[in-house]
Amino acid sequence: MAIYHLTARGVSPARGSSAVKTSAYISGQALVDERTGEACRYARAERVAASGLAMPEGAPAWDRQRLWNEAAAAHGGGTELVGKTYELALPRELDAAARMACVADFCADFTARGRACDWAVHDAGDGNPHAHVLVSALALGPDGFERPAGKKSTKVYMCRDASGGEFAVPAGEWKAAKADGLEKVYNFKDGRRLTMSQARAEGLGTADRRSKSPVAVTASADGTPAFDAERAELVRVRAMWAGIANRHLAALAEATGSRPVAIDHRSNEARGLDEVPHIHVGRSASPERRARNRAIDAANRAIADAKGRIARIAGAARAWWSRKTDALTKRRKGFIAGHRARAMAAAAARPGRKPVPHGWGDGFADQDVGPVGYAGFDDLLAYRADEGSAVNSRNAAEPTRKSRPRRGRGR
Repeated sequence: MAIYHLTARGVSPARGSSAVKTSAYISGQALVDERTGEACRYARAERVAASGLAMPEGAPAWDRQRLWNEAAAAHGGGTELVGKTYELALPRELDAAARMACVADFCADFTARGRACDWAVHDAGDGNPHAHVLVSALALGPDGFERPAGKKSTKVYMCRDASGGEFAVPAGEWKAAKADGLEKVYNFKDGRRLTMSQARAEGLGTADRRSKSPVAVTASADGTPAFDAERAELVRVRAMWAGIANRHLAALAEATGSRPVAIDHRSNEARGLDEVPHIHVGRSASPERRARNRAIDAANRAIADAKGRIARIAGAARAWWSRKTDALTKRRKGFIAGHRARAMAAAAARPGRKPVPHGWGDGFADQDVGPVGYAGFDDLLAYRADEGSAVNSRNAAEPTRKSRPRRGRGR
């Protein structure tokens, strides 16, 4: 059945990755990284069912090698993000043409934003059809990749002055802030955030820091933290892919009259599902992967067995509680009925007393009102008077006992 799977990874020299190498892997073509002169060729090109480029309107007619070498050159050989690669599972219910249409719709979202897309569909016949899409980080115009005029983001440090006041200082203003007496804040192993002056005052040093890097956040040009912006973009892309796949699955169901299926990009928690998620099985192309997948299958079976046992225990607990509460309710009703019967009999036996009407005292069924019931407040006073007379009679019949001194130490 259709499953949801989408991952995103950045491609940059800082991560040890290359856009040219990534394109060679997903397309199965031999490419040359002009920056290093390295020839990039990967085996198993037969698994590539289809591949192509999706370019924004007005973009130059480049091939893969030109496209990604130009993308790397646009960054000047720095460590910036050159592109981002997405891997997404294609619904097995769809045929090859419908899967290609899904990938085309996915790429169209990025080309509409001026990005170039390098895509490929992998299908090794193992029931795991999926697509790779490499998206450029920069917009591609008629004259090539377009770098933004201003900075896309900046690093902001958390700093403190001598009195402990905290300030957010952009990296470009750090030298001036340092001259004014501000210090950067670091995370320490004991969980606190301190400047080095505060740390030295407590006998701590650089070895007690959790990291060499100070506390900082990368903010985009509009001031939004870069992490939040990246997370929001990933959530948008995940939802976008779910919508594309579900549209094509719905069209298939309508055309064939079959039961419609759908995928959901949200987590179990976001969907309100109280269940343990299974482990993703992944590919099984090598003996190591097959052995790992067997272990994952065993873990998934254990999870399913545990979920079944939890459900059975919960059902047994609910049944036990129902039986106990039913028995308690039955005993309570029997006690109330017996108590009422004794009260009515006692009231009827008294000279001049009216019998207790049926249903009287229902509101006091949970209260202990004494050994017998009474028809009203006058009966209660009479009962207390009778009890007092009986006590006085017993006291008169018993001889008075003289109190004797208590024996204690020293007497």
